[in-house]
Amino acid sequence: MPVGILPPEDAAARDVEERLRDLAARFPPALRERVNRLLFGAAESILQLAEVDLVRFEAGSSAGSHTLALWEELAPVMSETVESVNRLVAVAEEVFPPRAEGDLDAGLDAAFGSASSDSVAERPPSKEEEIAGMVSAVSMGLRRDVTRLGERLRNPSVVSDTWNLISDLLEFRGRLRAGIGELIYQLASTVEDVERINVVPGYAMDLSQALLVRNAATNLAFLFRGHARRIAATPDDRLATVLGEALRDVQAFSRTRALAALRTADKRIFLETRTELHALSLETPPRVREIKLTTENLARFLDSLSMVSRRENLRLHDRQHLAEASAEVEIARQTTEASSVRAGLVRAVAAASALYGRDAQLDAFLRAQRHFPAEWLADTETATELGKLGNLLAAIPAP
Repeated sequence: MPVGILPPEDAAARDVEERLRDLAARFPPALRERVNRLLFGAAESILQLAEVDLVRFEAGSSAGSHTLALWEELAPVMSETVESVNRLVAVAEEVFPPRAEGDLDAGLDAAFGSASSDSVAERPPSKEEEIAGMVSAVSMGLRRDVTRLGERLRNPSVVSDTWNLISDLLEFRGRLRAGIGELIYQLASTVEDVERINVVPGYAMDLSQALLVRNAATNLAFLFRGHARRIAATPDDRLATVLGEALRDVQAFSRTRALAALRTADKRIFLETRTELHALSLETPPRVREIKLTTENLARFLDSLSMVSRRENLRLHDRQHLAEASAEVEIARQTTEASSVRAGLVRAVAAASALYGRDAQLDAFLRAQRHFPAEWLADTETATELGKLGNLLAAIPAP
């Protein structure tokens, strides 16, 4: 692929490409071409390391006869992953040769950490030295992580378990994307205050996927918790009917793109529990204790999916939207005119809606908004509702 050319995926990718070109042009002339090669080499690697759809493998992972076929199809993906990393490292070390010293055991986690307090620079580094140091750290981190992947793939407990194998591969690719994306962001930030979504290829898609998982999982967790309570209180002779209602919501979630976007470990738990519940629903007479226990376990698991909000891209996203929603509340509080308060409340609710799945109390408020939106409120109720939303937002810990 020629230097500076990205695959024409969509308008967002083209916008990122143009943004990177513009940013590269803002570096000093002596660095411009080198930075351009590095930025677009990194961008190309991110696109090559995009999410791989392995649902078809995971769906049959319980059958031992699929192991050889699985490996035959996954092996090229692993090879391409390593080759993509090696190409980027080669470009990085060509345009910004590595320093002689460095901790070869450090991985990507150390690449963007603060400098040791024991090292005192005699003078501030030049822009070239700053970039070279960053590139060197990332290159060493990439090399180290590739080595770790190789060690994992020599572990019998990994390669003998389909789920472990897929989980390791996807986690590795995601880790690489995040590290390379951070390199692009840090490079761009040396010449302008930028947002990751505008300069990191694939960032918008990854964020969209994370939001999809959080929204869909939050909806299912809310619905299934109700099912679990009803199943726990249902007489034995009606248990099959109530379980069937719960399974309909589980199946509805299974038909969404959110299932494919789940982390592999979470997907495994969900699919195996779904299979177990389906099998229990077909038994006559029903095994009451097993049904109630499995249902409660699935409800707890779905509740635990709220941990998705700890993902870095969601944390940054939520910080921005929490600030926006809080600002809209404060602006609306400055007026007493009912229509202005309502307009401000509507804007605040719209901003807060992006936080759905982060806080249980706010989630309940937002679900109520679906049935009776702020636009419908009587004039005498808008200030009260605005205060309620403001209190909910203020109670959310900073992402």
